[in-house]
Amino acid sequence: KILPLLLLVLVLGSCSEYQKVLKNQDIKAKYEMAEKFYNEGDFKRANRLFEQITPKYVGKPQGERVMFFNANSYYEIRMYNDAGYHFERFIKAYPRSEKVQEASFMGAKSYAHLSRNYSLDQTDTDKALLKMQNFINTYPDSEYLAEANEIAAKLITKKEKKSIEIAKQFTKLG
Repeated sequence: KILPLLLLVLVLGSCSEYQKVLKNQDIKAKYEMAEKFYNEGDFKRANRLFEQITPKYVGKPQGERVMFFNANSYYEIRMYNDAGYHFERFIKAYPRSEKVQEASFMGAKSYAHLSRNYSLDQTDTDKALLKMQNFINTYPDSEYLAEANEIAAKLITKKEKKSIEIAKQFTKLG
């Protein structure tokens, strides 16, 4: 009986602590809590905090880390459009980072998640395929190459199915 009550108190206590830090102006406290949540896999809370502090860390030593974690937290909470955008911002802001290759792949993968069913508009598929092909061409020896090729193949197959469906429509009309 005591254990569930203790867990409830801990959960409620951490929620109120999170709310306090979220509303507070202390950037260091936000950074520490964001990293804690990120490492624990609570990407939604981490993302809210990283989103608040990312602009404050531009040009600072932790800026690279904060910006990458922010982008990746978007990916983890399945906000793929935002993830792709933030990975691209990371690459532009830190072109010499050790994480550029991973960010490039994750950005392309984010856009691939936005690709819709072949029977629908393929604008997102085109964008994802372009990003993935750029990654493959830029990093031919990458550890992500096999997965990138697999994703690119699925995107190409989707585009081919779309082309076949369009051709079928023309033959029905013709």
